[in-house]
Amino acid sequence: MIKFITKRLLIAIPTLLIIIAFGFIMMRVAPGGPFTNERVLPPEIERNIQEAYNLNKPLYEQFFIYIKNLSVGDFGPSFKYKDFTVNELIISGLPVSATLGLSSIIISLFLGSFLGIIAAVKRNTYFDYSVMSVSLVGICVPSFVMAPILSLFFGLYLGILPTSGWNGGSILNLILPITALSLPQIAVISRMMRASTIEVLNSNFIRTARSKGLKSSYIIRKHVIRASILPIIEYLAPASAGLMTGSIIVEQIFGLPGIGRYFVVGALQRDYTLVSGVMILYASLLIILILITDILRAYLDPRVKI
Repeated sequence: MIKFITKRLLIAIPTLLIIIAFGFIMMRVAPGGPFTNERVLPPEIERNIQEAYNLNKPLYEQFFIYIKNLSVGDFGPSFKYKDFTVNELIISGLPVSATLGLSSIIISLFLGSFLGIIAAVKRNTYFDYSVMSVSLVGICVPSFVMAPILSLFFGLYLGILPTSGWNGGSILNLILPITALSLPQIAVISRMMRASTIEVLNSNFIRTARSKGLKSSYIIRKHVIRASILPIIEYLAPASAGLMTGSIIVEQIFGLPGIGRYFVVGALQRDYTLVSGVMILYASLLIILILITDILRAYLDPRVKI
């Protein structure tokens, strides 16, 4: 296991370097710049600003300076948020994004798996048809469309939930953004879990367990869930990526001070270091999540050898 983890981490290093280089180049070839605005600065001031942020150096030299700073954990200063470094902005926004992301993943996993198992056990019934119909709608409607709809209905029409703000992490302020992020994933997981559970229920070892006189509830708890959840474990990494990218827009819609909001503002204002820092953080989290899902799959499935 240790050898496997070490190998995967070593493979992740060049992958992360490619992502860093791609983001670094794409941000700088885009039209405009961090200090481009309608008001023309005097040439002396513009030269001083370019020199202060190393923007007057060749692109390859800027890249090596950036990599050198990253090696000691320094994402650099923010070009637009005065007197703040990217590290400080990420630290301030990470608790908000982590709360949304982790809550959405946990809710999606448990609720989607539960609905999928029940739909498989009661397949071809009204419950099964209802779950699959609603899940199809959830798959077709992305989170950035669901968020304004929920905000409009529960916030403006009914007036029972706040439509924006963090309010110190109040549960009422979290309900709508977490729901908007969770619904598409719940829909996907429930359909995947249903298909996987039906396949497991028709397998030979389940027939053997039934022939021994074991109760259906015991078979589902001890055998079916463990076998049918394997595809869901593999889906967790791309699902987490979907939640990360979805949270960028959802945080902006609900006015939450998370990392996603910094990413959007940084991209619009060409804040090179801020966008690169957030992208590196997301890529690192995704690589770690993929490693965790591989370890979980090896633990749950005895047929898998590291």
